[in-house]
Amino acid sequence: MVTLQKGLNTDEIGAIIEYALKQPCIRGVTFQPTQQAGRLENFNPATDRYTLTEVRAAILEQTDIFTAQDLLPVPCNPDALVMGYALKLGDKVFPLTRMINPDDLLDNSKNTIIYEQDEQLKSHLLHMFSTGNSVEKAKEHLKSIMCCLPDIDAPGLGYDNLFRIIIMNFIDAQNFDVRAIKKSCVHIVNKDMKIIPFETMNLFYRDDKAAYLETLRNEIQV
Repeated sequence: MVTLQKGLNTDEIGAIIEYALKQPCIRGVTFQPTQQAGRLENFNPATDRYTLTEVRAAILEQTDIFTAQDLLPVPCNPDALVMGYALKLGDKVFPLTRMINPDDLLDNSKNTIIYEQDEQLKSHLLHMFSTGNSVEKAKEHLKSIMCCLPDIDAPGLGYDNLFRIIIMNFIDAQNFDVRAIKKSCVHIVNKDMKIIPFETMNLFYRDDKAAYLETLRNEIQV
């Protein structure tokens, strides 16, 4: 997990990815822009915010490994999560996500004409694009998908051959979106034993929630 602070380490995104790819013990990198919540000092939302789109653009600018087709929205929360998979074979890296049509990935209906006709394949794909899965668990789903894609032969695919990038943009007062909150993939249990989206914890449920509520009211004019 890498927390990104604009102007502090955002110029190191490409170097972080390239370093991680060379380490046999690292299965992926998660980038999380600073969320305006908790103990955050000297943070000006007008100048210091770093968005998911900016992280994605920085990856494309700072590496020659991934392209725009390699970093796709995650179905459970496409506004706040982006994911990309790559295959590592020796010193070479082969992005795999570009072989998936993002429209197909985000369309959960059955009215499709591509891979959704194969419900088993569709299930493997949706399980692979889940932040609840480790890369090790996802490899089985990836094997099943790769058998159905052209020009790929990787019978010995293992845990150490997979690499995953995630961009996780937690919601705060500046980008609060009820629709995105409802699709949140990360939840916690609060003191009342209710399951709540993680993003709303800092905004509504911590002891200092009054300050966050006031900020939220000012930002979204509620």
